[in-house]
Amino acid sequence: MALIPKTIVKSTRVNPKSIVLFAKPKVGKSTMVASLPNSLLIDLEDGSDYLDAMKVNVLAVAKAENKQPLQVIQELIAEIKQMNADKGGYAFKYGILDTVTAAEDLVLPLAGDLYRNTTQGRNWQGSDVRSLPNGAGYLYTREALAMFINMFRELFETVIIIGHLKDKLIEKEGKEMNERGLDLAGKSGPLLCSQVDAVGYVYRDNDG
Repeated sequence: MALIPKTIVKSTRVNPKSIVLFAKPKVGKSTMVASLPNSLLIDLEDGSDYLDAMKVNVLAVAKAENKQPLQVIQELIAEIKQMNADKGGYAFKYGILDTVTAAEDLVLPLAGDLYRNTTQGRNWQGSDVRSLPNGAGYLYTREALAMFINMFRELFETVIIIGHLKDKLIEKEGKEMNERGLDLAGKSGPLLCSQVDAVGYVYRDNDG
């Protein structure tokens, strides 16, 4: 059977399946996306009190119910899955993870479990794999973060991943310049950006 088509293959989507948006704090990225119709904002850093939106404040729920944030997230995922099943489609068009920078801290227990499931980590008693020597723990934080995001990919037509800006001064070919990227540890930022369909930098006109 021939695999190469005879004609142009038409696109099957209008919107990307996943998007990363990052910016400096207080630029308005959360306000911008929370106003999207049929969207659900999943607040991972207790920062949405000023927003009128369909939203779940994960940290506030965890505190009120004396649960771990990951437990609340698992319950939220189960609830959305049930809503999707009841509707026979997506209950929410857009799912907004706000922010992935906060998610990196929330998934540390999962990253620890991943490390303890390895031969070298089976006797590890720590709580933060990022303290492992030679940066060995960042592999497990990347894997845990990827697992976390993938749990939401099939729940919404489009997943919007909000992040903070990492703005640092670097030297290249003898010249100093600013490097702007997603504020995640190690290689997690570039890796995540390579795995989504679109990446956007949000800024105000008077903010440079």
